[in-house]
Amino acid sequence: MSLGATDSPSVPPAVPEVPRKSFFARLAGVLFAPAETFEDIARKPDVLAPIALLILIGIASTVIMVPRMDFETMIRTQMQQSGRQMKDAEMDRAVRFGKAFATTTAYASPVLALAFYVIIAGVFLLAFRLFGGEGNFTQALSVTLYSWVPLELFTIILALVAFSHGSIDPATVATVVKSNPAFLVDFTEQRVLFALLSSFDVFVIWTLILLTFGFSAVSKLSKRVSAAIVFSLWIVSVFVKVGFAAIGAARMKG
Repeated sequence: MSLGATDSPSVPPAVPEVPRKSFFARLAGVLFAPAETFEDIARKPDVLAPIALLILIGIASTVIMVPRMDFETMIRTQMQQSGRQMKDAEMDRAVRFGKAFATTTAYASPVLALAFYVIIAGVFLLAFRLFGGEGNFTQALSVTLYSWVPLELFTIILALVAFSHGSIDPATVATVVKSNPAFLVDFTEQRVLFALLSSFDVFVIWTLILLTFGFSAVSKLSKRVSAAIVFSLWIVSVFVKVGFAAIGAARMKG
């Protein structure tokens, strides 16, 4: 029997921990290497840095865009098209109130967006868990925030375009940047078609693709199943959007 032999089992070498990508590396990664980047986000999710960035972009774009939004003309036109019989003084009061409400809501939108991100993350997490996926809320929220990068790029471009315009019609703001086919139709005459076409936006589709990568990494479901879930929820949202547009169009026709 050899004295140098030992009966103790060999210990496998420790697997080195993969270092987490930096925040800026993740921002670039979701655009150019989404599969790898979302795997990193799923392992070590973060929410504070992306939330801060989204709020900063939201505040900056709001400060630029809101003063250029012609809420008064939009509200007055909608009230006139509704067929309501109002005296000039009553119309002016209603327009002033509507303008004040719309302006206040617009300035509060960067903060209100936080609630929107939370709701979206919760809906996606619930949907993926119903299909047997894994993941927790922190992962879902982190994936949602990083997936929103294309839409934040859209917001930046929109603000730059708005900066060069004297005024913008809030009703057709979706077509200021020609990233969807809704600019081909008249909003006043074809509200339902406008709502439908504006949903097929390049930046929206880009975001949906990133959500597919992200929730696939979190849930451990295949990208095919993940895409089916993400795009099915988007289709539901499009139906809701078009439905509200149809209701608005019906009211305008009296």
